[in-house]
Order: sequence, then structure tokens, then C-alpha cells
Amino acid sequence: MDDISSMKINAVIMAILLSFGAHSAIAESDDYCDAPKGSQQWEKAVSKYKYFSTWKSLHRLRSGLCQQVERGSINLNEAAVTFEREKAKKMRILRERKNKIRGRKRVMLG
Repeated sequence: MDDISSMKINAVIMAILLSFGAHSAIAESDDYCDAPKGSQQWEKAVSKYKYFSTWKSLHRLRSGLCQQVERGSINLNEAAVTFEREKAKKMRILRERKNKIRGRKRVMLG
């Protein structure tokens, strides 16, 4: 069970890191929220990892931030900073879970 959980967490971490650029890449794009390629990436990722609350949470956040950008409530840079901050929190939590699983395996094998 722990091996499977660890592999799933690794898959999510790698997908998050590789699929979506950092703040600077987001801020440099003309319109991150309207970019069809970005939206397609998100839909694909959410579909692939639909059982992971991390993806769902980040997807909802991105959608909400983009709606706020469209309404003019916040600018694109504010949206990018908020998204990257939350993404970093999620990544930290996933890494902590992974390390906890590794720790249990060491105790069992040690």
C-alpha cells in the first residue's frame, strides 16, 4: 500500500512540476487565462489525476483567479503570485506525505 501511495504522490509531484511553468513564465505570457494550450493542459491533467484533490484544488483556484482577472478584480500578476504560492504549499504537503511514507518503510525494514 505504501509503495503505491508513494508512487502516486511522485507522479503528481512530477506532473505539477513539469506541466505548469513558474510565476515568471505565467507573468510573461500575454494572457495566461485565455491561452487555449494552458486550458487544455489543465483539462488533461485534471482528467488524468481526477482522484487527487491536489489537482482539483489547483484547477478550481486557477479558474477562480482567471475569472477575477477577466472581471478586472485583480491583475494577471496578482493571480500568478497567488497561484504559485498555493501551488508551492500543495507541493510541500505532497513532499511531506511522501517523506512520511518513506519513514514508515524504513522503520518496517530497519
